[in-house]
Amino acid sequence: MSDGRNGPEAAASDKESRAAQGTLIERAGEGIDELPMDHGLRAWLQVLGSWVLFANTWYVEIFLMMLIGVCAGWLIDAGYLPFILIGGTFMTRLGMLLLSLCTKYWQILLAQAFCVGIGSGLLGLTSVAVIPLYFRKKRMVATGIAATGSSAAGILYPIMERRLFVSIGFPWAVRALAFLILGSLLPCAAIMRLRPNSKRRGALFELKHLRDAPYAVFCVAFALMIATVYVPFFFIEDYGLALEINSDFSFYLLSIMNAASLLGRLGSNWLADKYGGISVMLPCCFLSAITLFFFRFAHDLGGLVAVSIVYGCISGGMVSLPPATIANLTDDMSEYGTRMGMGYTIASIGALVGNPIGGAAQRPRGTTTTGSIQQEFQGAWLFAGAGMLAAVASMLVMGHLKSGLIMRDKS
Repeated sequence: MSDGRNGPEAAASDKESRAAQGTLIERAGEGIDELPMDHGLRAWLQVLGSWVLFANTWYVEIFLMMLIGVCAGWLIDAGYLPFILIGGTFMTRLGMLLLSLCTKYWQILLAQAFCVGIGSGLLGLTSVAVIPLYFRKKRMVATGIAATGSSAAGILYPIMERRLFVSIGFPWAVRALAFLILGSLLPCAAIMRLRPNSKRRGALFELKHLRDAPYAVFCVAFALMIATVYVPFFFIEDYGLALEINSDFSFYLLSIMNAASLLGRLGSNWLADKYGGISVMLPCCFLSAITLFFFRFAHDLGGLVAVSIVYGCISGGMVSLPPATIANLTDDMSEYGTRMGMGYTIASIGALVGNPIGGAAQRPRGTTTTGSIQQEFQGAWLFAGAGMLAAVASMLVMGHLKSGLIMRDKS
């Protein structure tokens, strides 16, 4: 039956109808990913899950933890998040249970460094890779909240384990911690999800990303930061003991530094959402370098507590800001997992060499006077401070390159 329209009018009407139907189909496809950004229960559940993952992935086996990032990033891009969470949980807890049975160094190396390290690599990257899929405007602060998990664990777990070593012995103390962590990690598999339509199968390692100059230079800065930022965390207790400070107080210096780092991660990430990640990370790096040079002058309990608080607070941003910064340097978020994994793998080189160089830079003087102890450890502090300044220089170069690209695009 004719509707009374002539040929051209009918053709135009049909064309409009098909366009409308196409729009509806397109909107229906987009409806699959109607989850809001920056708010909502599901988004904040990812922060909670990431907080737990941060709390249960440590930096004892930091090289393997970061090296495995390229594989974890590819798996995230391919949509295998449940496999990562279950596999990482299994590897880390198996490694800890095996550690409780170890009696030789090579056994400890396999259980703690390799088994726990690989599992932590799977979980550690996940803890920073999922949040940017759900947050844009609040990306930095959400990552900062999640990153406080490792600071909280750095306060709680060492104190708990030290007491358990005395009361029930090393094997059962390690097993108790393994079961505690297992109980906290299992809910992550239930609440953590990739964003719909974020799956993408790409190459494990794509050299094209390294041709992105700002990203490549930031990876160098990231490696320099990782090589140096943990030097005080590794050596502050030994420094305190060498200065003949009470062993209990020396032990708690690490917990004090972790507590200050918790505040630093929240504060720096909150500022980063307002002023940008690099704009906050640059002064954090620079002030951390200055503080590292001042470690040499701390020679009593009051001085060590003060420098530990200052350093922990300032350096907190260097742990929590890089993941969100890589996200901000990524135009196509379907490639975010690969770029994150590559960044962490490159930074793992710094993790491998940083603390050993800090240890090798120490020069025993053969005497136990305060001055000789300060001179013994000053090589570690100077190395860390110089490496941190090199990271500052790298980020300045990255900022210049990024500004040049923006100006070129505008012109």
